[in-house]
Parts: sequence; C-alpha cells; structure tokens
Amino acid sequence: MKPKDRQSFEYTVLAILEYFVRHESLGSVTKYHVMNRVPGLATQRQDRVSEILDLLVTRGWISLEKREGGNVVYRITSEGRDEYQKWIREFLSFVKILRSRQNGNES
Repeated sequence: MKPKDRQSFEYTVLAILEYFVRHESLGSVTKYHVMNRVPGLATQRQDRVSEILDLLVTRGWISLEKREGGNVVYRITSEGRDEYQKWIREFLSFVKILRSRQNGNES
C-alpha cells in the first residue's frame, strides 16, 4: 500500500472501533487524537472520519461528550466493545475456515 492510499470505509470503521477498544485506558479522546493516532487514518479525509464517528455514536458503539469550551470527546461503550468482539470472532472463524481449506481440509 502506498502512503497516500485511502482505506475502505469498512476498514476505517473497524480500525477506529479497534483503537477505542484497545486504548480504552486513555479515557475519552478527541477527533484530532483519533485522526493522528489510529493507524492508517492519516490519509483519510477529516469529513470521512467525522462521518464514521457520527455513525458509531448513532449506533451507540461510542459515546460523545461535549466539554466546556466546545471540545468534543469520544469513548467506547459496552455495546461498542461487544460489537467489536463479535466482529473479531467472526473474522477469526473465517480465517480458520480459510486455513483449513488451504491445508486440504474441506470442513
């Protein structure tokens, strides 16, 4: 992948959600933080990241908090954690099936 290549919408959603899950100990973070810390997002347009953050808030997978001075911060919710875990289980199941077929097992 070239440095300026943009990722798919789906990849970007998963990358953002994964970042929130894996870095939950950071607490709430700003969109600026997400744009600069989530791997692969530096090449994404800010409006696309904003759209994805809004979608995650609408789904209830992250929460939005407006702070004094107009700052907006985001944090993973239990629903978001659960959804991420579901996606990972499904992906790992897919990889297991793929590998078993690669090794000649058609299970």
